[in-house]
Amino acid sequence: LVPAEGLRLEVEAAPAGEDKPRRLAVVIRRAAIVSVAALHRFISGQRDEEEYAYHALQCLDIVLKHRMAMADRSLPVARGVFFRGPGTRSLGGGAEVWLGYQQSLRPCQTGLALNVDMAATAVLEEKPLLELVADKVGHVAGPLPDAARRRLNRDLRGVKVVTSHTGMTKAIRHLSRGSPFQETFEREGRQVSVADYLEAQYGVRLTNRDMPCVAVGNGTVLLPMELCRVAPRQRLMRLDEAQTSEIIKIAAQRPGDRLAAIDHAVNRQAAFPDDPTARAFGLSISSRTVEVGARVLPNPMLAYGSPGRYDPKGGGSWNLRDVRFLNGSSLPSWAVVCFANQRFAAEDLEAARGQHGPTFMAEFVDMLNKCGVTTPREFPPVVYPDRNATVYSAVTEAKARAQAAFGAPAALVLVVLPDTGAALYREVKQASDSMLGLPTQCIVSRKAGIGCPARGRPQYCANVAMKVNAKLGGCNTRLGDVERLPVLGARRPFMILGADVTHPRPGEGGPSIAAVVGSMDATATRYAARVTMQRGGQEIVAELKAMVKSLLLEFYGATRGMRPESLLFYRDGVSESQFQEVYYKEYSALLEACAEMGDAGAEYRPPITFVIVQKRHHTRFFPKSTDQSNRDRSGNVLPGTVVDNDIAHPHDFSFYLNSHSGIQGTSKPAHYSVLVDENKFGADGMQLLTYHLCYLFCRCTRSISVCPPAQYAHLAAFRGRLMLRGEGGSDTASSASGGGGGTVEFMSINPRLQKAMFYV
Repeated sequence: LVPAEGLRLEVEAAPAGEDKPRRLAVVIRRAAIVSVAALHRFISGQRDEEEYAYHALQCLDIVLKHRMAMADRSLPVARGVFFRGPGTRSLGGGAEVWLGYQQSLRPCQTGLALNVDMAATAVLEEKPLLELVADKVGHVAGPLPDAARRRLNRDLRGVKVVTSHTGMTKAIRHLSRGSPFQETFEREGRQVSVADYLEAQYGVRLTNRDMPCVAVGNGTVLLPMELCRVAPRQRLMRLDEAQTSEIIKIAAQRPGDRLAAIDHAVNRQAAFPDDPTARAFGLSISSRTVEVGARVLPNPMLAYGSPGRYDPKGGGSWNLRDVRFLNGSSLPSWAVVCFANQRFAAEDLEAARGQHGPTFMAEFVDMLNKCGVTTPREFPPVVYPDRNATVYSAVTEAKARAQAAFGAPAALVLVVLPDTGAALYREVKQASDSMLGLPTQCIVSRKAGIGCPARGRPQYCANVAMKVNAKLGGCNTRLGDVERLPVLGARRPFMILGADVTHPRPGEGGPSIAAVVGSMDATATRYAARVTMQRGGQEIVAELKAMVKSLLLEFYGATRGMRPESLLFYRDGVSESQFQEVYYKEYSALLEACAEMGDAGAEYRPPITFVIVQKRHHTRFFPKSTDQSNRDRSGNVLPGTVVDNDIAHPHDFSFYLNSHSGIQGTSKPAHYSVLVDENKFGADGMQLLTYHLCYLFCRCTRSISVCPPAQYAHLAAFRGRLMLRGEGGSDTASSASGGGGGTVEFMSINPRLQKAMFYV
């Protein structure tokens, strides 16, 4: 053990870029003695030392990760370890993907389990800095355009570079205004350019007279780009859309391949069973995966307008062929704003037939009508904004054109986007959701087959029709056998709530956005939302009491004077270390919101069930190789597979539920932890209700991986992030998240949309 007074050692080391070694003092102090016995007692049923048990668990996690984290060829990130090897692929933009694994020790009903899963992360390619600049902006010669300079200032901030003339490693702070031949500093009483200094001091003659320097360290040291090389093993935190799509494809592994990769990581790459560090701490790791018992819950029956009773079968997906929505909405007045090229888009938006058959508008209107959404007989007017027109003015013009064409206020504006770029989408939603209070539905011209060959257009139109119906107050479907379910089948008013908080990207700063949604009808399909801004990084929903009270008042008005007799609260995005704090603060906020809804002299205190939903974990289920009946076509476990034994928490009411069918890669189950169950659902009732709710997501004809209330809260929170506007009116992603350090404005959701599902 380290003595109580600590250890002091003196070592010699030569930092990178320095010739002479330095003599350094290293002090090791004893922080605490962690008792592993507390962990044993916790697993066996004693909860009075839970905090100490988790301290021991963290220490053992470090022990198991130590050997691989210290290896020269590895990149340790949080609980993951990544490697550059045969699986490395380029992501474009100067990045590449490294494969590795995530590991964590978990307390389970059967004792301690080591959870290992495959993982991937993006890493900057080790290359000359000028090549990275070319990857980012395609420009390394001639004056740097302002737009390219802004992007490089954002993307290169924090990137570490190694200099070729000194070998030192420094982090980039920003770009200089001038080139090395223009930037000067005072030396021995006179001004010297960076280029002249380097030639005189190091004999380095620069050739690039156009590119700026990079300011490193505290910003006072300027380095020419041509003398810098990207330092190795730097994780890239911010990916663009193309890079994100590519890393998902690379990381997606079929169940059999993933299981083989996990086995390779455990027994060969990390070699946990033979780890000498683990053995030194008395740990013994099995080389085999754990076999657990599971049940497959029955799928629900659904009710549509036609047919009245619909069986989606056990595959977790179905389609809208010959199906009408349960409650189709009315679209009496609408218009289109097209930001795509008018020359190619006009025919698909204005004519019934084109040179290749039915146009997009004809097929979309036909799909709306078939599904039960009533529309005018005439096609909507189309606005093609001038290049200099603002998005707000374009949507406002569309609103006026709809009023003129149909003699009624616009109920919806369909917005055609040229691509999936975030900036234009952000402006559209700010104009519609905040300034005008008018629902908009965005579509991408290429995906809709507008101005290009159409592929899969009927299914695309059906998916958009579901969103439109939900935004206009309609109901696509409901559960047909609700009598089997607790609370919902009792024929008494209830409310299902969902909550989530979205945070700024690491290193950007800025506020967090909290969202709470609440069901407004007896079918648990229509959810009103409340969205607020709060201090960045704060996971607790600061205004939960006010948001829930507002939703209760909304429910009171929507149901003509009724109050929910039961509350079911799904909380998304909370880590296990935050369970206790969330319980104390947010459960109390629910109680306070209800108390303020009571009548004079009569307490309003409905029973509450508080559930935390987690998707950011690494537990995966694989069907046994000998069992062909309990797997879907992709090789994943069936929708409805639930596990609540062996690997579940040793004390808490928790379960894993795989509620969706596999599309690509290996399915990940959601983990549900029930902190409070005053409604007395019990394990069977909670699992069945949660699974059946997954069939009611309004955006697709699939059972989804997380119950809709949590998913709707997630969508509403991300829509709220689009409502951030940085100082000076800039709506770019960086300034909106507060990365520039300026004042951030939150554009609140227009009161006209308080009841609408604008966020889907």
